[in-house]
Amino acid sequence: MKKFIYSLLVSFLFLFACSTDDDNSKVPNPPVDPEVPSEESIYVIPDALVGYYDSVDFTLSTEELYDELAVLTIEKHKNILGYIDRHDYLYDADEDPSNPANVLLLYSGESRSKDEYQSSGNPNDVQTFNTEHVYPKSLLEGDAIADLHILRVADIEINESRLNFPYVDGDGQYKLVNNNAFYPGDEWRGDVARMIMYMNLRYNEPFDEVGNLDLFLEWNAEDPVSNFEIQRNEVISDAQGNRNPFIDNPHLATNIWGGDEAENRWDGEADSTDDEAPTVPEGLTVDEKGFENIKISWNASTDNVAVTKYYIEVNGEYYTTVTSTTVNIIDLAPGTTYSITVAAGDSAGNDSDESTALEVTTIADEEAPSVPQDLAVTGSSSSSISLSWTASSDNAAVQGYDIYIDDEFYKNVESVEYTIAGLDADQTYSFTVAAVDIYNNTSAQSIAVEGTTDAETGDSEGASSVIISEYIEGSFGFNKALEIANFSDESVDLESYSLMKITNAGETWENEFSLAGYTLEAGEVLVIVNVDADRQGLLDAADIKTDHQVVNFNGNDPIGLFLDGVLVDILGEKGGADFAKDVNLRRKPGSTPNTTFVPDEWETFSDENTEGLGTF
Repeated sequence: MKKFIYSLLVSFLFLFACSTDDDNSKVPNPPVDPEVPSEESIYVIPDALVGYYDSVDFTLSTEELYDELAVLTIEKHKNILGYIDRHDYLYDADEDPSNPANVLLLYSGESRSKDEYQSSGNPNDVQTFNTEHVYPKSLLEGDAIADLHILRVADIEINESRLNFPYVDGDGQYKLVNNNAFYPGDEWRGDVARMIMYMNLRYNEPFDEVGNLDLFLEWNAEDPVSNFEIQRNEVISDAQGNRNPFIDNPHLATNIWGGDEAENRWDGEADSTDDEAPTVPEGLTVDEKGFENIKISWNASTDNVAVTKYYIEVNGEYYTTVTSTTVNIIDLAPGTTYSITVAAGDSAGNDSDESTALEVTTIADEEAPSVPQDLAVTGSSSSSISLSWTASSDNAAVQGYDIYIDDEFYKNVESVEYTIAGLDADQTYSFTVAAVDIYNNTSAQSIAVEGTTDAETGDSEGASSVIISEYIEGSFGFNKALEIANFSDESVDLESYSLMKITNAGETWENEFSLAGYTLEAGEVLVIVNVDADRQGLLDAADIKTDHQVVNFNGNDPIGLFLDGVLVDILGEKGGADFAKDVNLRRKPGSTPNTTFVPDEWETFSDENTEGLGTF
């Protein structure tokens, strides 16, 4: 609604400004206003832009100037693109000036092949970047979603971590701040600010949903317009018809909103050719190093105009671009030597030679974690034993624990407790645990403990042979199902069996669904499907179609199989944890009823895979 009202307002202003009164007969002798001395604009519009901005009076007050620029920006936006059309223009707009086959990624500044864009229609298997909405897509609607002025290419992982967090101040490289805000990086803060200002001018999008105006004014002044932004503005203007006026002249933002004085690119001074490169960076020094990072600094370069950035290379490969004289290089390997160089660049695109290489070796980690303590058996069934132990410590970080059964390696796990499934009934086993750190240093094994599985119950009614064998949860509406299997050699009457579930983080079993009236032959299954399911694979396999709540679940609702009201088998964990969100589960061969949920007993499939339903 806010955008509709805003569009009506600017349309009215535009039409009013262009209207004339042809009926002068109604006012025979119109009064003549006294002559008012005209104000002189502080701007000298470049010849190439005079035609574009000829309808704007730059001597107006701030509010009136804002309105005229808004009317112009909307009126000039004649080619409204669809979101899919971005592939035809965005990669030219974001083209790396030093390598036409590549694009420059927002935030990281990396140069990547144009062929690596993420799309189901891209035949290239290597897809590393996608489209970032600098003003989050979730906050937009209508034509704004596909406006090229707000779209940039960005690394997929960085884009995912950015989410729709608001922008906050910072320094250095891009980073998440307190896991609820994002700093775009020194080199890109001005770009972001001017794109957000465009969204306010073009669509009346508020500043406070993505940061605040004072911050964007500060960034607009501190990070001047680059040649790369100018390139984008030209490509997008050709594609859409309108321009980002704050790239053409960032001082317009100062004129309209105040704040820190930004560069006036329309000061009337003729552009002079700058072909002088900055001096080579010197004095590269190691400030800090760790297992996976090296932080260095250097002396600032000088230039006939101004140094605007520094290019960092690691082992001869581009790493990042920064505007400060320090960088923290991350994601390195421990105990490894790296060669680091720095080159300086100015706003005219002149780059210095690379500095003398700095050779630095990260810290090696050869220290093993402490030995796990207090290993204990915490539970058992006829086919499983549960263990727990005290967490180990390490000079770097513990990443997991190796479990051994009778001195044979069994599995690496991340937690300090685990239930081992698939064991023989009435059998004693010896268990030990060793800690492993993130660099694969392994501690000695813990003191061994012994555990004995329970004896088989031999229930004549089949309690040890009927299990929940398949679970269809998925993410596609009511297409949900449960499968019950009889893996014994005898038929089982299900008269005394029922299913129940626990909803979300509850503690109480409820919504009992009786299986009375059904008999499971040896090796057969019973499939219960939600009556509102519409996937043909579920409908074909269904033995029972019902609207009962037991088949209306999410991936955090445990399901229990009961015999005479006693739990004999379980799928899921109490407490509301997502054990099967948007996936399907199928019991592994050889599994037996278990009142403790053991993930190792289940195979996981995509929510579209229902091929095994209805067969044992």
